[in-house]
Amino acid sequence: MEAVESLTATGPMEALTIHFAPRTGNEEEWNEAYARLADYFRSFRLHNRIRRTQLILETLRRAADAHEKDPLRSPTAHAIAQARAMLKEWLSEIYQGMELTESQIEGTGRLGFHLCDGPGRWPHFFIDRNNLPEDMTGAMRSAVRTSGPRLQISKMTPRPIDLGIMGDSDDDDSDGGKLALLRYPILLAIIVGVLWYVYNLTNT
Repeated sequence: MEAVESLTATGPMEALTIHFAPRTGNEEEWNEAYARLADYFRSFRLHNRIRRTQLILETLRRAADAHEKDPLRSPTAHAIAQARAMLKEWLSEIYQGMELTESQIEGTGRLGFHLCDGPGRWPHFFIDRNNLPEDMTGAMRSAVRTSGPRLQISKMTPRPIDLGIMGDSDDDDSDGGKLALLRYPILLAIIVGVLWYVYNLTNT
Protein backbone atom coordinates (compact mmCIF):
# COMPACT_ATOMS: atom_id res chain seq x y z
CA MET A 1 0.00 0.00 0.00
CA GLU A 2 1.43 3.35 -1.00
CA ALA A 3 0.10 6.83 -0.54
CA VAL A 4 1.53 10.32 -0.64
CA GLU A 5 -0.17 13.23 1.10
CA SER A 6 0.96 16.81 0.55
CA LEU A 7 -0.46 19.82 2.34
CA THR A 8 0.56 23.44 2.12
CA ALA A 9 -0.56 25.82 4.85
CA THR A 10 -0.04 29.49 5.54
CA GLY A 11 0.12 31.56 8.71
CA PRO A 12 1.68 29.98 11.78
CA MET A 13 1.91 26.59 10.05
CA GLU A 14 4.61 25.62 7.63
CA ALA A 15 4.34 23.59 4.44
CA LEU A 16 4.00 19.92 5.31
CA THR A 17 4.61 16.86 3.20
CA ILE A 18 4.07 13.42 4.71
CA HIS A 19 4.74 10.20 2.82
CA PHE A 20 2.49 7.48 4.18
CA ALA A 21 3.36 4.02 2.92
CA PRO A 22 2.77 1.42 5.64
CA ARG A 23 4.53 -1.90 5.20
CA THR A 24 1.93 -3.88 7.13
CA GLY A 25 -1.86 -3.89 7.09
CA ASN A 26 -4.14 -3.40 4.12
CA GLU A 27 -5.87 -0.40 2.59
CA GLU A 28 -9.22 -1.15 4.23
CA GLU A 29 -7.68 -1.32 7.69
CA TRP A 30 -5.81 1.96 7.29
CA ASN A 31 -8.87 3.69 5.87
CA GLU A 32 -10.76 2.57 8.97
CA ALA A 33 -7.95 3.91 11.15
CA TYR A 34 -8.11 7.22 9.29
CA ALA A 35 -11.87 7.49 9.88
CA ARG A 36 -11.57 6.73 13.58
CA LEU A 37 -8.82 9.31 13.99
CA ALA A 38 -10.96 11.91 12.22
CA ASP A 39 -13.72 11.22 14.76
CA TYR A 40 -11.25 11.36 17.63
CA PHE A 41 -9.86 14.76 16.71
CA ARG A 42 -13.33 16.11 15.93
CA SER A 43 -14.29 15.27 19.51
CA PHE A 44 -11.94 18.09 20.55
CA ARG A 45 -14.04 20.51 18.47
CA LEU A 46 -11.06 20.86 16.15
CA HIS A 47 -12.88 22.12 13.07
CA ASN A 48 -9.78 23.40 11.29
CA ARG A 49 -9.48 20.79 8.54
CA ILE A 50 -5.88 21.52 7.65
CA ARG A 51 -4.63 21.06 11.20
CA ARG A 52 -6.85 18.03 11.70
CA THR A 53 -5.51 16.38 8.54
CA GLN A 54 -1.94 17.13 9.60
CA LEU A 55 -2.52 15.42 12.91
CA ILE A 56 -4.22 12.43 11.32
CA LEU A 57 -1.35 11.85 8.90
CA GLU A 58 1.30 12.26 11.60
CA THR A 59 -0.59 9.84 13.85
CA LEU A 60 -0.97 7.31 11.03
CA ARG A 61 2.76 7.46 10.36
CA ARG A 62 3.49 6.65 14.01
CA ALA A 63 0.82 3.96 14.03
CA ALA A 64 2.35 2.36 10.93
CA ASP A 65 5.72 2.11 12.70
CA ALA A 66 4.05 0.58 15.76
CA HIS A 67 1.97 -1.83 13.64
CA GLU A 68 5.11 -3.08 11.91
CA LYS A 69 6.47 -4.07 15.33
CA ASP A 70 3.15 -5.45 16.58
CA PRO A 71 1.01 -6.58 13.60
CA LEU A 72 -1.38 -8.57 15.80
CA ARG A 73 -2.91 -5.33 16.99
CA SER A 74 -5.18 -3.58 14.50
CA PRO A 75 -4.09 -0.37 12.75
CA THR A 76 -7.06 1.41 14.36
CA ALA A 77 -5.97 0.38 17.86
CA HIS A 78 -2.42 1.53 17.15
CA ALA A 79 -3.69 4.82 15.71
CA ILE A 80 -5.84 5.69 18.73
CA ALA A 81 -3.05 4.70 21.13
CA GLN A 82 -0.61 6.95 19.29
CA ALA A 83 -3.10 9.83 19.25
CA ARG A 84 -3.59 9.59 23.01
CA ALA A 85 0.17 9.40 23.57
CA MET A 86 0.72 12.53 21.44
CA LEU A 87 -2.01 14.35 23.36
CA LYS A 88 -0.54 13.35 26.72
CA GLU A 89 2.95 14.47 25.71
CA TRP A 90 1.60 17.85 24.58
CA LEU A 91 -0.47 18.41 27.72
CA SER A 92 2.44 17.33 29.94
CA GLU A 93 4.52 20.14 28.47
CA ILE A 94 1.78 22.70 29.11
CA TYR A 95 0.92 21.63 32.67
CA GLN A 96 4.48 20.93 33.75
CA GLY A 97 4.98 21.66 37.44
CA MET A 98 1.27 21.61 38.34
CA GLU A 99 1.48 18.24 40.13
CA LEU A 100 -1.17 16.50 38.03
CA THR A 101 -1.31 12.72 37.76
CA GLU A 102 -1.25 11.07 34.34
CA SER A 103 -5.01 10.52 34.37
CA GLN A 104 -5.60 14.13 35.46
CA ILE A 105 -3.34 15.44 32.71
CA GLU A 106 -5.45 13.76 30.04
CA GLY A 107 -8.85 14.54 31.58
CA THR A 108 -8.31 17.91 33.27
CA GLY A 109 -5.92 19.03 30.54
CA ARG A 110 -8.47 18.42 27.84
CA LEU A 111 -11.03 20.34 29.89
CA GLY A 112 -8.63 23.27 30.21
CA PHE A 113 -8.22 23.44 26.43
CA HIS A 114 -11.99 23.73 26.00
CA LEU A 115 -12.53 26.17 28.86
CA CYS A 116 -10.15 28.70 27.33
CA ASP A 117 -11.69 28.18 23.86
CA GLY A 118 -8.52 26.60 22.57
CA PRO A 119 -10.21 25.02 19.51
CA GLY A 120 -11.34 28.45 18.35
CA ARG A 121 -8.33 30.56 19.36
CA TRP A 122 -5.35 28.26 18.80
CA PRO A 123 -6.39 25.40 16.49
CA HIS A 124 -3.08 25.49 14.58
CA PHE A 125 -1.10 24.81 17.77
CA PHE A 126 -3.17 21.86 19.00
CA ILE A 127 -0.80 18.95 19.86
CA ASP A 128 2.25 20.86 18.62
CA ARG A 129 5.01 20.49 21.19
CA ASN A 130 7.39 22.62 19.17
CA ASN A 131 5.10 25.66 19.20
CA LEU A 132 3.54 26.59 22.54
CA PRO A 133 2.36 30.22 22.51
CA GLU A 134 2.61 31.80 25.94
CA ASP A 135 -0.93 33.15 25.81
CA MET A 136 -2.28 29.68 25.04
CA THR A 137 -0.33 27.88 27.76
CA GLY A 138 -1.15 30.63 30.25
CA ALA A 139 -4.86 30.46 29.45
CA MET A 140 -4.95 26.66 29.70
CA ARG A 141 -3.11 26.61 33.02
CA SER A 142 -5.33 29.36 34.40
CA ALA A 143 -8.46 27.51 33.29
CA VAL A 144 -7.39 24.41 35.20
CA ARG A 145 -6.55 26.40 38.35
CA THR A 146 -9.96 28.12 38.41
CA SER A 147 -12.09 25.16 37.30
CA GLY A 148 -12.60 23.93 40.86
CA PRO A 149 -11.18 21.10 42.98
CA ARG A 150 -8.96 18.67 41.15
CA LEU A 151 -10.34 15.28 40.33
CA GLN A 152 -9.03 12.72 42.77
CA ILE A 153 -9.19 8.96 42.74
CA SER A 154 -11.00 7.75 45.82
CA LYS A 155 -9.86 4.72 47.76
CA MET A 156 -12.24 2.14 49.15
CA THR A 157 -10.65 0.12 51.92
CA PRO A 158 -12.28 -3.32 52.35
CA ARG A 159 -13.92 -3.77 55.72
CA PRO A 160 -15.20 -6.95 57.39
CA ILE A 161 -18.94 -7.51 57.03
CA ASP A 162 -20.93 -7.76 60.25
CA LEU A 163 -23.33 -10.69 59.87
CA GLY A 164 -24.87 -10.24 63.31
CA ILE A 165 -25.68 -13.26 65.48
CA MET A 166 -25.21 -15.80 62.70
CA GLY A 167 -21.89 -14.30 61.68
CA ASP A 168 -20.62 -14.36 65.26
CA SER A 169 -21.81 -17.90 65.90
CA ASP A 170 -19.71 -19.32 63.09
CA ASP A 171 -16.50 -18.10 64.66
CA ASP A 172 -17.51 -18.38 68.30
CA ASP A 173 -17.09 -21.75 70.00
CA SER A 174 -17.79 -20.39 73.49
CA ASP A 175 -20.85 -21.27 75.58
CA GLY A 176 -22.32 -17.87 74.80
CA GLY A 177 -22.28 -18.72 71.11
CA LYS A 178 -23.97 -22.06 71.67
CA LEU A 179 -26.68 -20.47 73.80
CA ALA A 180 -27.33 -17.93 71.06
CA LEU A 181 -28.06 -20.77 68.64
CA LEU A 182 -30.57 -22.31 71.07
CA ARG A 183 -32.71 -19.17 70.92
CA TYR A 184 -34.05 -20.05 67.49
CA PRO A 185 -35.71 -23.41 68.27
CA ILE A 186 -37.07 -22.01 71.57
CA LEU A 187 -38.52 -18.99 69.76
CA LEU A 188 -40.02 -21.27 67.10
CA ALA A 189 -41.63 -23.48 69.75
CA ILE A 190 -43.20 -20.43 71.42
CA ILE A 191 -44.64 -19.18 68.13
CA VAL A 192 -46.08 -22.62 67.31
CA GLY A 193 -47.63 -22.85 70.78
CA VAL A 194 -49.28 -19.42 70.47
CA LEU A 195 -50.66 -20.24 67.04
CA TRP A 196 -52.03 -23.58 68.27
CA TYR A 197 -53.67 -21.87 71.27
CA VAL A 198 -55.31 -19.24 69.04
CA TYR A 199 -56.51 -21.97 66.65
CA ASN A 200 -58.17 -23.89 69.49
CA LEU A 201 -59.88 -20.77 70.78
CA THR A 202 -61.37 -19.88 67.41
CA ASN A 203 -62.57 -23.39 66.64
CA THR A 204 -64.28 -24.30 69.88
